[in-house]
Amino acid sequence: MALDNIEQLEARVNQLLEKHERVKKEKELAEKRLQQRESESHQLRGQLRQYERERVEIRDKLEKILGHFDRLDLP
Repeated sequence: MALDNIEQLEARVNQLLEKHERVKKEKELAEKRLQQRESESHQLRGQLRQYERERVEIRDKLEKILGHFDRLDLP
């Protein structure tokens, strides 16, 4: 009977080790996905800053053009 208990214990330990390995691999995969998402997020924030700068430049140019029209005194 003691041998059965030891075999059951060994089986449980093996199951735990297998589960640990699966969880470890899932964690590594999740960390890689997180790094990819963070990299994508960083790139998108850079693009957003660039678009914001371009928007401000376009707005300034349009205001300048509209200012020229205002000076024409058109009816």
